[in-house]
Amino acid sequence: MAMTVLVVSFTAVIQAVTIGADMIDTARKQQIAQQIIENEINGLRLQPWTSVTNLVNNTTYTTAVNATGTAISDTTHFTLGDNTNLMMQAKEFILTETATDIRPDFRQISYSITWTGSGGRTHIRAGLAYFGKNGLNLSYQK
Repeated sequence: MAMTVLVVSFTAVIQAVTIGADMIDTARKQQIAQQIIENEINGLRLQPWTSVTNLVNNTTYTTAVNATGTAISDTTHFTLGDNTNLMMQAKEFILTETATDIRPDFRQISYSITWTGSGGRTHIRAGLAYFGKNGLNLSYQK
């Protein structure tokens, strides 16, 4: 009887540790994804208006980071490749960027990052920013 209780207890402890490790991994990757999104938004804010208009309306640009921490696809639209430390943390991430015209001189840029967690579940972190040719009205600023 005591042996059965011990086996059940150890099984529960091992399961709790596994779930906790998965939660920590997910939280870390969510934070990294948010850092990447903020980095991309701030990088685009530093560019002239022509960089914002060069993004074709309703076109999705995608880049992926492979297992070695290098971008394996479109790197011209993203500043992620400039930060090697962040890329090493973003292994197996897929980053997409989509520009949408709201008005002729006003655009919405949306970002999403997708990755597969240690438990095999797919996770997504998204963010968006507004860009105006002559700046933004205070109601659109962060």
